[in-house]
Amino acid sequence: MDMKNNSSILLVADNPVLCRSMCDFLSKEGHFVTVAANGAEALDLFRKSRPHIIISDLRLPKLDGLQFLDIVKNESADTPFIIISGEGAMEDAVEGLRLGAWSYLTKPVNPFELKHCVDKAMEQVRLVQESLYYRNFLDETVERRTADLLEQNARLASEINERQHQEQLTVRAMAELEKAFREKEILQSQLLQAHKLESVGQLASGIAHEINTPTQFVSSNVSFLDEAFADLSQCFKNLTEAAAEGKLTPDILRDAMTEADWEYLHDEVPKAIRQSREGLARVTSIVRAMKEFSHPGGQDAEHSDVNHLIETTVTVARNEWKYSAEVVLKLSPNLPAVPCVDGAIGQVLLNLLVNAAQAITEKLGRTPEGGKGTITITTETVGSEVLIHIADTGCGIPEEYQARIFEPFFTTKEVGKGTGQGLAIAYDVITRKHGGNLTFATVIGEGTTFTIRLPIAKGKAASSNGS
Repeated sequence: MDMKNNSSILLVADNPVLCRSMCDFLSKEGHFVTVAANGAEALDLFRKSRPHIIISDLRLPKLDGLQFLDIVKNESADTPFIIISGEGAMEDAVEGLRLGAWSYLTKPVNPFELKHCVDKAMEQVRLVQESLYYRNFLDETVERRTADLLEQNARLASEINERQHQEQLTVRAMAELEKAFREKEILQSQLLQAHKLESVGQLASGIAHEINTPTQFVSSNVSFLDEAFADLSQCFKNLTEAAAEGKLTPDILRDAMTEADWEYLHDEVPKAIRQSREGLARVTSIVRAMKEFSHPGGQDAEHSDVNHLIETTVTVARNEWKYSAEVVLKLSPNLPAVPCVDGAIGQVLLNLLVNAAQAITEKLGRTPEGGKGTITITTETVGSEVLIHIADTGCGIPEEYQARIFEPFFTTKEVGKGTGQGLAIAYDVITRKHGGNLTFATVIGEGTTFTIRLPIAKGKAASSNGS
């Protein structure tokens, strides 16, 4: 079913410039766009025209975006609702997703991201409309699917409760640390945990997107399998009736198999099952990596698998680097365990990985046309130390900044884009907490390599090397 030339979109925004640019872009893409300047007008147009997709700003006069979203989801749960949030409005975006928003865009709206988001939403609309033709055959399957979903929701609720419990413990711990802020050790621990929570919050939307993509094609495959089951059930019913009447002949058998399109199903059903398993495996790996990364852990050093910490961090931060870079892992298979605080080292790796991705983005752009950059992460053992090299093909560090990059609150990013804490915290964690060293080498226009040195023997300081 080709819907692109018949698709209708309700665009709601009180900013005329934003509204006009998005309307023009979507119209050129072949969509019929209706525009509303406030929430009340949008609600009236929604109830009259029932558009395929709604794209709405969160900040609206008369009736705000979240209220409008809630009403739409109560009246038409299948209508994809894409929210537009401004920078710094992550809490509103998360609340919108909780209320049932299909996806979200951030201002300024990137045309490529807008097109991708709308195309995916239209694909969802198409799938929903196609499924209406087969609902008479799906009662039994829907029952089983509902039971599965209830079981999954129960597991998710349990995980959410556990996560909330951990967050409550973290909040209480942070409150206690704030009371003793004059003590330097406590202040450093509080700052590290706060930065980690900030990183998790910034990664949340990307992780939601990473999970949404495999979930969508798993859902599509399940719909296909429902249809295939219905066709085969009808085929078996016809053959059973023919056999009961003594009329089952090779011709009847061949006609029944042809009507059920058995040759097509024989090839496609195994593919659908295999793809669904791959999608679920991807979701499982993302959830497991996020759980390991966000777990507060202890404050004492334990012998840890550095390669596993790197793989977990790369998985969690995938949405930060996948558009502009390829990550190459060259991890030593015989790397010894290193005494370290997993949560602190994970934060250091995340800071360096995100910085590398941002350096490449600054050089090539968010969606480079001439090919992506490369982030190479290498581990090796040199003497009594484990070395971690994180190299990027970004823009390099200007000479006038090189002496200051580990200073607290020093940043080369725009106001609101960086706090200047990432590298300062990383340096403190590696040198003071682990007795190691953090250095870098950079070439303007070619890239930067950060090297982490961690002593294998607990309490043994690493050798000191200059940048």
